[in-house]
Amino acid sequence: MNRNIKVGVVQMNSHVGAIDYNLKKIIKFIKLGRNRKVDLLCFPELALVGYPPEDLLLSKNFLKATELAVKQIQRIDKNISYIVGYPKLIGGKLYNVAGVFIHGELKYEYKKIRLPNYGVFDEQRYFETGEEPLIFKFKNRNICLTICEDIWNDFKISQGSSKEYLPDLLINLSASPFNIRKQNERLKLLGNIARKNNIEVVYSNLVGGQDEVVFDGNSFFLDCEGRMISKAQEFQEELKIQDLNYKKENKKPFFKRKNKQDNLSSIFSALSIGLRDYVIKNGFKKVVIGISGGIDSALVSAIAVKSLGPKNVLGIAMPSKFNSELSLKLAQMLSANLGFRLKVSSIQEIFQKNLELLSKKIYGKTSFDATEENLQARIRANILMATSNKIGSLLLSTGNKSEISVGYSTLYGDAAGGIAILKDIPKILVYDLARFYNSQNSSNLIPNKIISRDPSAELRANQKDSDSLPPYRILDKILEAYIEGGKEVSEISRLLKVQKSLVRKIINKINDSEFKRKQGPPGIKITSKAFGRDRRYPITNGFKEA
Repeated sequence: MNRNIKVGVVQMNSHVGAIDYNLKKIIKFIKLGRNRKVDLLCFPELALVGYPPEDLLLSKNFLKATELAVKQIQRIDKNISYIVGYPKLIGGKLYNVAGVFIHGELKYEYKKIRLPNYGVFDEQRYFETGEEPLIFKFKNRNICLTICEDIWNDFKISQGSSKEYLPDLLINLSASPFNIRKQNERLKLLGNIARKNNIEVVYSNLVGGQDEVVFDGNSFFLDCEGRMISKAQEFQEELKIQDLNYKKENKKPFFKRKNKQDNLSSIFSALSIGLRDYVIKNGFKKVVIGISGGIDSALVSAIAVKSLGPKNVLGIAMPSKFNSELSLKLAQMLSANLGFRLKVSSIQEIFQKNLELLSKKIYGKTSFDATEENLQARIRANILMATSNKIGSLLLSTGNKSEISVGYSTLYGDAAGGIAILKDIPKILVYDLARFYNSQNSSNLIPNKIISRDPSAELRANQKDSDSLPPYRILDKILEAYIEGGKEVSEISRLLKVQKSLVRKIINKINDSEFKRKQGPPGIKITSKAFGRDRRYPITNGFKEA
């Protein structure tokens, strides 16, 4: 009995809420799969509506439009079979569904059983829990169909033992967000399931950016020993096809873990596709960036140029008397190297007029402090936002995770923008990514002096970040241990061999700065715990680390 099957994985970049747009993509891939003689085509979780659709799922009109699209999917092609993810009202209850279309007929609808409700996920707010696993017969194969979280929580193939047959092929439709450890976790998890159950695995994952979440694709096929047969590309939309020859021994080695250079490449790609999709899916084409001559705006510029093209990037340098000549020179070198336009306009006169108005008519003469520093940042933000409005370009904020964590940023100043693409990138990683970029782009370098110089906000004379913050190599480790690791003061102090008083001070700064982060732009998630959907901390909060 021939049990071989040709399976296609559609690594699709869905646009949340754009049902017609997504449907056209689905139709295109189905026709492509038919032309390449695929037996069964697998689309990602909720591919028809995008993930996560959030409160769109509370709209009756949205669900009705989805239902009409599902009916169209049935009529696409009778010469190929496919599995598509979508939400559906069944018996007055809403489910996260995978529809199995056999030769154009909707034969089965699997309802997702495990609904995640942690981190960026909030599925229990919208969906009801499915009760029955689905195992169906197709081309002499017994296929177990699952959706994303179903496999992450104590998955047992014996769930289907009450059926007349046990599955020999596991298909998982996913919308699994990227973080720097996620692909290793997926392969370990599904490899173990394959080995324990002697079952082949097809993993179909979404790709593309949706607000602060990025989906990396990385769809794959595993043999019964959990070894990689083939894998789709990272961060790219594609149709990956594989002949699954039942029980055929696969000589390929187990998946190799990524090294540091691979991780930097993945992170840079995640930031690039996250930015590109955020800009394009929100109706923009161009971006504007405040260019300081520092490392953060340099890296943001490099990512923007890489993902949108230099013609779609405008930089504006706005020096005051506190900015060195070197900073402006480096900003100009950056612009020339990367190929984007740079406008230069001093804010010193505007700054001085503001100081005079405030000292004479508002609050009187005072000594120079953070107020004057913040004023410069807010003047710059005014100019950047006005430019954004006038020419229809999205403003990119340039703050990084280290600064945003401890409030080393100005509300309505450098924190202003449509998206903060470094919001989940600690300062040391900013430097690593800049060096990585230069290693891959020898003809379009970030000037090395930008990378080697001491970081400074240049908002007062001879200012350095180290005046206000501990060294970033220490700060970043404390932030990771507390934010991502969830560790307490004593444990962090012991593990990192730093004083408790410093750890306590940093943690209190993190929590006291929540009001700034709540009013800031979204940022692209690359760690296991990012600010925003991942971390929900009260602004008004009387607790302090003692």
